[in-house]
Amino acid sequence: MEKRYKIGLFFVLLLISVLVVILLYRRNNIDRFSKERNFAEQQRLNIDDLSKIDQQSKTAEEIYQVQKMNVQTTVDTVCIYENIDKKDGSVFMEEEKIPIKYIGLNREELETMLAQDSLAPTLEEKQKGFKSQHLELFSADKIKVLRIYDTTQGEFGFYIMEVEGEVCVFEYDKKTLYFKTGLHPESLPAEVRYELQEGKFMDNELQVYHFIESYSS
Repeated sequence: MEKRYKIGLFFVLLLISVLVVILLYRRNNIDRFSKERNFAEQQRLNIDDLSKIDQQSKTAEEIYQVQKMNVQTTVDTVCIYENIDKKDGSVFMEEEKIPIKYIGLNREELETMLAQDSLAPTLEEKQKGFKSQHLELFSADKIKVLRIYDTTQGEFGFYIMEVEGEVCVFEYDKKTLYFKTGLHPESLPAEVRYELQEGKFMDNELQVYHFIESYSS
């Protein structure tokens, strides 16, 4: 009898142990599933928040770009020139009324206009040693243009030269063709033709045109 009691007690304890293990296992699984679900939910919320922030950033950038394009210069816009001489690095600032041709332009249009002016500077600017310019600051109240000059001696002026049976005008580097005069070497005096072999230097366009007029038929 006592032996049966002990065996029965053993199986009862064993059954209780199994039930405890099963309960602990299920509880652990439930906790783990809950944590994973909470983590997944948090990740989804984080992604949604990032998406909203990114969308807001894009919207703000689009608004900024539209506003920037709508900003235009007016008659009251101040024009500041920062002139830099490559010769010695000196800087000279000028402030003046905005040129009429620059009025009513947005940033992109003004940059295009400045680039075009850089390709075809005036005679006065060429004589000053003008090289290039670009827009540095832009607003409806003020624009700032950076202009580069090079006043190194001998780096401005023109050379009239004979090239392949034609009289041509080159810039100071003797390589960049300025224009063809339409004159032919045989129509010029011998001493002039001799000068043209090495290049006849002219200080400015006025001297060039006087030379052409002198020997034009």
